Amino acid sequence: MNLKLLQNSNRVLQFTVYYFLLTALIACAPVISPEVLKAVDQTITFEQILKNPDTYKGKMILLGGTIIKTINLPNETLIEVVQQPLNRGNMPKDPEASKGRFIIVFKEFKDPAIFSPGRLITVAGEVIGSQTRPLGETNYKYPLLTPKEYYLWRPYEGPSIHIGVGVGTTF
Repeated sequence: MNLKLLQNSNRVLQFTVYYFLLTALIACAPVISPEVLKAVDQTITFEQILKNPDTYKGKMILLGGTIIKTINLPNETLIEVVQQPLNRGNMPKDPEASKGRFIIVFKEFKDPAIFSPGRLITVAGEVIGSQTRPLGETNYKYPLLTPKEYYLWRPYEGPSIHIGVGVGTTF
């Protein structure tokens, strides 16, 4: 009887270990495909593009940041983004380290309720030039990208693991 119980315990332990290993591997999966990442020119910085976007026309770059607004036009959607550096998982981080703004030009409708202000986005795209648009009381020269691939990050909803004993509430 004890031998059977021990065998069942080992199976549960093996399943648990495999489950956590698989979860860890999935969590480390890149949000942009390896094929597209290979085409990205890693030597180009956002600061360089900001200074002279036309010099980099046709170059594939990887950028990310926080969506400011979504503008739907008859044949395209413009997503205005405040640039942020990317972490190892290509997720935008540290909004205070932003070097400026850029616009992603989608050739189809994107719903502003989904591509809403405050959402984080990572995009691998081709530089297609620039566009000067009003920004407050001044004009700003936005680099324009057409996306090859993008990833819209889920809004943060707090920790997904809760450990503890007692009664609590969330506000």
